[in-house]
Amino acid sequence: MPPPYHNPHWQVFTRTPHVPAGAVGYIPSDWVTNHRLHGIPTGAIPLPTQQLDRTQVRDICQNLANPVLFGYICVMAWGLQGAGPGGQRHVASSWGSNAVIAAHLNILRSGGLTRSQAYQQFLGAGNIPGLGPSYWTKLLYFFSLSPLFFIMDQWTGKSINLLTNNSVVRMAGNAPSNLNNVGNYQAYCEEVDAIATHLGVTGEQAEEMLMSKGGHHPWQWRHHVRNNWPPSRPVHRYNAVSMHTQYPHIPLAHF
Repeated sequence: MPPPYHNPHWQVFTRTPHVPAGAVGYIPSDWVTNHRLHGIPTGAIPLPTQQLDRTQVRDICQNLANPVLFGYICVMAWGLQGAGPGGQRHVASSWGSNAVIAAHLNILRSGGLTRSQAYQQFLGAGNIPGLGPSYWTKLLYFFSLSPLFFIMDQWTGKSINLLTNNSVVRMAGNAPSNLNNVGNYQAYCEEVDAIATHLGVTGEQAEEMLMSKGGHHPWQWRHHVRNNWPPSRPVHRYNAVSMHTQYPHIPLAHF
């Protein structure tokens, strides 16, 4: 049975090999200086003075000798927090809740949470001002013991919606909406799992393929997503009942 993904998007995606993106983002030490952050914890290593790749960021976050906020800085710099309109304000706002962030991250790093439980930490009373799903799912990926808590940002969210022709990830403009619930995140991760199985790669590799790479010379898949978003035939209006029908093992209340 062929994969249940839509063309021409699936055809383009399957022609995209997995290539690690390498070192990207801001330099962590510069990011702290540029945003005038105070109260920076000391890690087992000095705050990096070069761009980091995924493996380096994950190693920093998983190293118990590094305070979680040290790892948080590296994640936010890697993920370009602060870029775009209002970026400086978002960085300051989220850092102002660093005690809550640290509590969330210590729980994540201790393990034992499901994907839904990990995502739930950042909803409701646990929400961090200035930190949306694009960024807190980066924290899930880098701090959770399992690397299968995937990043759900604008590029992976758009990619999954194009490939499935469905609003798996609820979007607000170009970014995943704060209205995404635990069911959306669980469904999104399951789609990444399925794509990985179809392509014979790991979930981490599949998610990195979906994210692709941008800049002045975007990689093939990122270029395709840019040229096809928003879809010429928009997916249907988001409907929780419809989502539950497609993912019946995920409770309706989770959507």
